[in-house]
Amino acid sequence: MKSSQQLHVVRHKIDVSSVLAWHLDGPRPGLVNDTASDVMLKFHGWLLYEPIYRATVWVDDGEQRHSFELTVERPNVVEQKLGVSAENHPLRRCGFQFEVPVFNKPFTFGFRVNGQSMTVLEGQWLTQPQIAAMEQPQKTSIWQRFKK
Repeated sequence: MKSSQQLHVVRHKIDVSSVLAWHLDGPRPGLVNDTASDVMLKFHGWLLYEPIYRATVWVDDGEQRHSFELTVERPNVVEQKLGVSAENHPLRRCGFQFEVPVFNKPFTFGFRVNGQSMTVLEGQWLTQPQIAAMEQPQKTSIWQRFKK
């Protein structure tokens, strides 16, 4: 019997002036994987970047990097995050939505802006005890504390 796994993600901090803001609407951490078959994992969200550049999003499964264009219109994001009308804004199509076959595999997710590739999160499938062990603070013995 296969134990149920959940999606666990580690988000990387990026300090790149060409990226204004971003959000991954899905997949969400905690997504349950209780199937043994290979199914597609759906990614959707948005990326705001300096409009003088070109940007794409990508998912790397360790064997292949899948790249996708920003093709989904997200006027709500432009208006809320930038505070301007989205009617003719160059970033109106700042959204993405795609599926890739990484449902049972670890993966990295990132952006390519102005020729610079950056990893923004790593995802992997873990059991609940594995996630709890990762999130639990590491205990040190009294002898380890004195060595410091």
